Amino acid sequence: MTEKSELLIHSDSQVCTLVLNRPSRRNSLSNALLGLLSKTLEKLEKDVNVRVVIIRGTGDQAFCAGFDINEISTGNDSKTPGGEHQLLEETFQRLRNLSKPVIAMINGVCIGGGLDLALNCDFRVAMEGARLGMTPAKLGVTYHPAGLNRFIQLVGVNATKELFFTGKLIPAEKALKLGLINQVATAEELGKNVYALAREIAGNAPLSLESIKYTINKLTDKIWLSLEEEEIIRKMTLGAFSSEDFAEGKEAFLQRRKPRFKGK
Repeated sequence: MTEKSELLIHSDSQVCTLVLNRPSRRNSLSNALLGLLSKTLEKLEKDVNVRVVIIRGTGDQAFCAGFDINEISTGNDSKTPGGEHQLLEETFQRLRNLSKPVIAMINGVCIGGGLDLALNCDFRVAMEGARLGMTPAKLGVTYHPAGLNRFIQLVGVNATKELFFTGKLIPAEKALKLGLINQVATAEELGKNVYALAREIAGNAPLSLESIKYTINKLTDKIWLSLEEEEIIRKMTLGAFSSEDFAEGKEAFLQRRKPRFKGK
């Protein structure tokens, strides 16, 4: 793809690198970028020449700053409020279910949907100085149960609540202690370490890796919610995206000020 594309693709031997290319928006996820990512993952699934995938952001300031808030619909829009939530989760599931190992090269800020994107990869290597966090409560929105479950499985209930309830950004070093990421590397060593890991994995038996990844994912992906609980969560999600608080959170974010939430 051209340098103007929101997703760049570079292949080198058995390793394919996907670059989120929206530097002016800190590589935030747009509907178009999610569509490109989903289609590319579908192609990579069938490409026998690719054994490992790396995902990174353009530049050295941001891996991904989450879903682009300008593209999130509200109760005042003609679209279903928060409909992008489902598109985001569908793309993440395709990434998680890719039979090939995926490494997130976190080369800068990693927030919200960007951090969840990284969690759907199999390994996360972050640059020193990178900051990570989950900020839906600062915007007035809810989060998909599957996404919350991924955090619980990885770092436990207490750390998940701390990340989501406070919305604070934490340094890569703390993320490593929590188990949120696998490694921390200097800016100079980040690329070297990630590609060394990719080559090491690519040298192993593909069928073995595929089987192990599939089994681990299935053992940890189970979410036990009743139909009644699913309906309650669905209504709460629609309510949050249609609320005055979300409109205020979105406006405050764009104006770079602290939101004034009313609980309605």
